[in-house]
Amino acid sequence: MSNWLAGIFRRFVPAKARSGRPGTPAIAATVDAELRDIFLNELTDIIGNVEKALAAWQADFANPAHTKAMVRAFHTLKGSAPIVGASTLAELGQAAEQAAKQAARKRNPDLTQIAALEAAVALLPQWNQAIRGNLPTPEGTPRAIAALRRTLG
Repeated sequence: MSNWLAGIFRRFVPAKARSGRPGTPAIAATVDAELRDIFLNELTDIIGNVEKALAAWQADFANPAHTKAMVRAFHTLKGSAPIVGASTLAELGQAAEQAAKQAARKRNPDLTQIAALEAAVALLPQWNQAIRGNLPTPEGTPRAIAALRRTLG
């Protein structure tokens, strides 16, 4: 989904209803159920794509196709999560997208980059559960975002 379209939908979700700190709802309570279900289907696809890309990248760091697949999945997440008020998930997607882009420039990424991307990918199923169950933001999200940002320099 384009950033332009995500920006339009963001207008329909009040800023105070967007996700944030752990303990706050993962998505806005005001999100339309149909829109939420569409997002959850997309999130399921994103999780599958990024998990496959991460495993392939770990097996062959030199192949740029694997990091491109991760970048694409995280980019989609960054753009679509705000539509359902999951601004913290969008922030995770943005940080992971940037880290994956930087990793793509290296044939031998350092261990902190690998670990940060692994942590981001590991959080996505937790986000899926949190959104489906109307649960709070997964606790490890702020740490994962910080770790991803530290890899950027």
